[in-house]
Amino acid sequence: MKSFLVSLAAVLVFALAAYTDAVASRSAAATGPVVAQAPEAGVIAIAAEGSGTVRVLFARRGSMVLLKAIRLPPGQTVSSLSLSADGRDLVIGTESLAYLASGDKWRLRPVEAVSGSLEAVAERTSRLEARSPAS
Repeated sequence: MKSFLVSLAAVLVFALAAYTDAVASRSAAATGPVVAQAPEAGVIAIAAEGSGTVRVLFARRGSMVLLKAIRLPPGQTVSSLSLSADGRDLVIGTESLAYLASGDKWRLRPVEAVSGSLEAVAERTSRLEARSPAS
């Protein structure tokens, strides 16, 4: 049963790699799958780097079930994934934004990524505070 699970995972990785090669116009530098796991919950999120789709799988006792295929908005591609320990919250990183997918419906909500050095972030924060009216 364990070898079946390993074979199934290998087939999924191969399929994602083949899909990435087929969509080479999106990202010529795709390197392989991006994976996040919540082992206690039995949830795995997997995507080919540079693709616009994340697959969330439930894997327990030798079986694997596709819970949801999450499609990013056009032009956005997966660069990183992170799952909460309970497997209910998924953060999908892209070049410009991070998206949060959570709950039973896995709806995407954009989260602005903080970019730059800590000094630049502190400077932007102080400018915003200076603009806001004093309370």
